[in-house]
Amino acid sequence: MIRLLGGTLVAAGAAWMGFRASAALKARARALGEMGEGLALLEQELELDSPPMPLLMDRLILRSRGPAKKLFQDCGRALDRLSEEEFSLAWRRLAGELEELGEEGRQALMPLGEVLGRCSCREERQGVEGVRRRLETLRDRTEEEYRRQGRVYQTLGLSGGAFLVILLM
Repeated sequence: MIRLLGGTLVAAGAAWMGFRASAALKARARALGEMGEGLALLEQELELDSPPMPLLMDRLILRSRGPAKKLFQDCGRALDRLSEEEFSLAWRRLAGELEELGEEGRQALMPLGEVLGRCSCREERQGVEGVRRRLETLRDRTEEEYRRQGRVYQTLGLSGGAFLVILLM
């Protein structure tokens, strides 16, 4: 009875690992898409109005979701502490904390803090557009990887668990 319970737990654990790896790819693609949407909103706001940075962050918070909303909320709070930390450094730090984007997504987002609030509207829009396109490319690549590898991870988890059960019995 204990062997059966142990085998079931081993199989379930291995299957869970495979399904979790697959879900992580899907979640990263979703996060990259949400960040791209947030940057598209930022680009739109800069094109139409170019409001002061606190007002810009407030508008973006209301209209964005996921990691973009979190970044804009944190940046809005960072604007209140400009005497303690420059906005560009705060942006870099906050973008680096967005684990759900993956390393490449965070690296693509970090340089944008050097442009926002420092350059002309045209240069800001160009910078945002470049980062948005890079994140969209990463999202597309991650979605493709999920389509290719997601089922593989799930199948490996299930078959690996079954193999371990057979090996242990």
